[in-house]
Amino acid sequence: MNKKKEIINKLQSITGKNSIGGVFNDWIHLMAYTLSNTLDRKHQKEREALYLQTIAKYTMVQAVTFSECLDLLVNAMESETIDWLGEIYMELNLANKSMGQCFTPNHVARLMAELSLPSIIAEIEEKGRIHYYEPCCGSGSMIIALASALKEKEYNSQTKLTIHCEDLDQTCLLMCYVQLSILGIKAKCQVKNTLTNEVFSTWLTPFSILFG
Repeated sequence: MNKKKEIINKLQSITGKNSIGGVFNDWIHLMAYTLSNTLDRKHQKEREALYLQTIAKYTMVQAVTFSECLDLLVNAMESETIDWLGEIYMELNLANKSMGQCFTPNHVARLMAELSLPSIIAEIEEKGRIHYYEPCCGSGSMIIALASALKEKEYNSQTKLTIHCEDLDQTCLLMCYVQLSILGIKAKCQVKNTLTNEVFSTWLTPFSILFG
């Protein structure tokens, strides 16, 4: 069984009185709170309270299942650098159709990354690194594809790439934040209305706090 299917099966095992959408949303938030609280002292108290409030809805066995899903996600991203959470989200049919949500498939994101790679590499060679802005990041497929493409060209995205990404949908933004954190990429991720510039929350990946 592949890791994506394992994660889906485990998340579905937690449902009962909770919908799969609610379980997935809680899992994403629990991972984000955990990653944030490793180093982000500014938001630690608030996010620890939110973590405890969220996990209180579940049994100890279910809490362990959430942790197992995180382990599977980390292993999956180590084996292949793609947007795993976006794939799971779409396979569970959780996209908000009224908002026109449809995540970029991994093969399309990779093609777009390949097309932009020459100019990105040129900037890295000139300036030592690149600052990449993604105003509607979704789950991060475009950024993750770029990191993967750079890796294949023997450029370390942990040292050569700095990300500023935004999305209005908090769950989607946190999907991106979680995956960039796992990949060790320096990123400032914001739940934000790009049109009005209203910022609702800011999430710094651990590597951004350590080496930003």
